[in-house]
Formats: sequence, C-alpha cells, structure tokens
Amino acid sequence: MTRHRTITLLMPTYNEVDGLRATLKDLDKNVVDEILIVDAGSTDGTLDVAAEHGLRVVRQRRKGLAFAVFDAINENISTDCVIEFSPDGNCLCDQLPDLVARLREGCDLAVVSRYLPPAKSYDDTAVSAFGNWMFTKLFSSLGKFPVTDSLTIYRGFDCAIAKDPVFEKFLYGPVFEPLVTAMAQIRGLKITEIPGDEPERIGGETKRSILYNGSCCLLMWLRCAVYKVTGLAL
Repeated sequence: MTRHRTITLLMPTYNEVDGLRATLKDLDKNVVDEILIVDAGSTDGTLDVAAEHGLRVVRQRRKGLAFAVFDAINENISTDCVIEFSPDGNCLCDQLPDLVARLREGCDLAVVSRYLPPAKSYDDTAVSAFGNWMFTKLFSSLGKFPVTDSLTIYRGFDCAIAKDPVFEKFLYGPVFEPLVTAMAQIRGLKITEIPGDEPERIGGETKRSILYNGSCCLLMWLRCAVYKVTGLAL
C-alpha cells in the first residue's frame, strides 16, 4: 500500500491583504495537511488576516521570491510535498483538490497550466505571453515531458526536488518555478499538468520585472542545459 503523502500549501506574501482575504474565503483548509505563510514584511494587514484564520507565519529570511520558497521548503516544511499558491487572485481554489490528488497518486511535479486547452490567462500581456511561451519551449527541451507552462507559480511538487544538491547552485534572481520544471525534466521525474485559468490579480499591478525575470530564466536554462550535457553544475 502506498504511503499517504503529506502536503503543505505555501503562500508567499508581501502586502496582499485584499487577495489573501478573498482567497481564504474560498479555501478548504482540509484539502492539505498544513498552510504556511511566508511573509516578506507586510505592513497592510496581511499578517492580521493570517492570524484571524489561525495560519502559521514565518518571516522571509533572504530577499526575493525564489529564496522565500526555497528557504521555507528547506527550513520550515516537514511534509513530503509542497504546493505553491499565490494569494493575489491568480490561483483558483477550485483546482487545488485535483492538484493534491495528482501528488498523492505519485506525481513528482503537478502543474496548473494556463496554456493547456481550454485554460487561458487573463493576467497576461503580449510581452509576458511571449516570454512564457519562449521559456516554456526552452525548459521543455530539457526532458521528455511536453511542458506547456514552465513559469506558473501554481504547482505542487515533491520537496526532494528543491533539496537536490545542485538545485541551489542554479537558483538565481526571483524566479524559482522554472528551475523546478528543469530539475524534474533532467531527473526524468513523473510530471503532469492540468488546465486552469489564471484570473487577473487582486490588488493592483504585479511586482515582477519582466526583463529582469526573463534574463534570470535564460541564465538558469543555460546552466541547466550545460549540466544536463556535461554533468557539471557551473
């Protein structure tokens, strides 16, 4: 009999009071084993909302979204798997049970894809849509699974992926998710995708810098490609 895989729902926050409040109204806490908030220093009431719902909160130790997730997995999470969930309205709670089921069925990486038909992103611009398409093609080339969305935050995966000895060596800038895809592809792990719409975010404009994030993704892919061919973690 397969052991029940435990799962933490990880929400990175920084001044997301409106999005977090809206998300928690629809979230079934019993779907996962734990919910963890990793906060980067919110001052807008985000932490008050988390406290009202009895959620565990840890303060982000290193700057940047990528290190917020990486450090939480390696220092604050003891479950087998983690699901990244953005509480800004981009991730829909309706898709969470399916994501949990895929992980408990044995998938190492399960992604809610914005580009797997009939799903659609309502938060994309022409620039971000092109960037997502281009980098998804690049990261898909690292393995056999036909990835359709390598950059989305809405994904669940085995924590062992982020604990791989070479993972942190390739972690650069604020982007974390494409490296999870890359390592799963390189290691030949079991990957699945489910279609899921991405609504517009709640609470104003995105905090990401498209050009900077794109350059980080490109460097990450190049280093992963070299590693796949040579075995050298440069």
